[in-house]
Amino acid sequence: MFRNQASISDYYRALLKQVQDQILKEKDETILHSNTDELVDYYFSHNSFETIEFDSGQPPTFEHKKEVRNVPANRREEFYRNEGDLSFEYESIVITMPIIPNENIKTILELQSSTYSLSGEPQVTIGHSALYFNIDIKGYGFKWDDDKVASEVNGNIESVKTWIGRKNNDITRENAQLKPGIKTFIEQRKSKLNEDGQRINSLIQKINIPLKQKENDAITRIKLDPKPLVQKVKPNPKLPEEYVLDHSKVLDVVSVIDNQGRQFEKTPKTYKTFEEEGLRDVILVSLNSLFEGKATGETFSNKGKTDIYLNIDKGNVLICECKIWGGQALYGKTIDQLLGYLTWRQNFGIMITFVKQKNFSKILNEVQGIVTQHASYKSGFQQISTTHFLSHHALSQDESKSVEIHHLFYNLFCE
Repeated sequence: MFRNQASISDYYRALLKQVQDQILKEKDETILHSNTDELVDYYFSHNSFETIEFDSGQPPTFEHKKEVRNVPANRREEFYRNEGDLSFEYESIVITMPIIPNENIKTILELQSSTYSLSGEPQVTIGHSALYFNIDIKGYGFKWDDDKVASEVNGNIESVKTWIGRKNNDITRENAQLKPGIKTFIEQRKSKLNEDGQRINSLIQKINIPLKQKENDAITRIKLDPKPLVQKVKPNPKLPEEYVLDHSKVLDVVSVIDNQGRQFEKTPKTYKTFEEEGLRDVILVSLNSLFEGKATGETFSNKGKTDIYLNIDKGNVLICECKIWGGQALYGKTIDQLLGYLTWRQNFGIMITFVKQKNFSKILNEVQGIVTQHASYKSGFQQISTTHFLSHHALSQDESKSVEIHHLFYNLFCE
């Protein structure tokens, strides 16, 4: 029955190889200069399963349902078959077993545990925060009494709990083996990269030409591009002057912020005690180290506790807002706050959100609804990547003024 069904152990064997491939593709400097334990935690948390947990605050519930079903003629008693199919009322009990949301639950339940019942697995429907199963208690040719119904319901609940418990036992065992496996591979990779570095240093001594240094694409583009970050638009006669920000530079800014955000994710324990202002300051340093500022001040400055704005003399054309996730209502207010700072006809905003709680995937699934239902939303919602979204808005004080907002999310949850 289960001969061709992949097991949780099979999955984890393939998973270790997958994680090793991820580590091999990681930048050398990230492996060499990051804390080993924090790297292990990062790769482990992004790849391993969490056990399936029932919600202890919500006990199982049941719902009584009735529906009319078709009974085919060939299932009826022989002396009724000539009368054809029959419509018959069935009664059933639907049991709801609340669980803590788990983004991998479908995959987990499809995998075979190391121990299992030869009678098969419970037939359940998977919801976002619950498991459901159905028991017919009355139908064509049968009607259960209350004792029989109670016995079947309780028996099925225990069967589901046992089934989930077997899965969890395997996950716990495999996680205990996966983490040391990741650590061993990272340590081996660090050792090799250190040896590579020593060899390059030796070659530099023997080859009397300078070594070409690699740079991040966005950084190279910023340094070599002679165009100023903000370009002044040639004004028409008797019209007030306006400023526009080169769109490619906006994408460069997003790239730099995203690179820093991913560094946060790789070592979340380092930033566990950082509030919005501290995280904002790290990003601010990164931006000012890459974009050339004016002689009289920095290109990017802080405004308030959580904002970063592009520093030009005559208005705000780009605002970055840093927030720790606090729910849908706060996110909507943050959009209002960002829009309130912008003044020019074409504006850009970057919402940088740090999530320090569980269920990161659930929060990402809420983003489109929050953004598109905001009063300022005009059009063009896009998902650029798993954690990068784009939308277009109008300023409430002047709907002819448009705002392109980039929404960036980073997972900083740690135990």
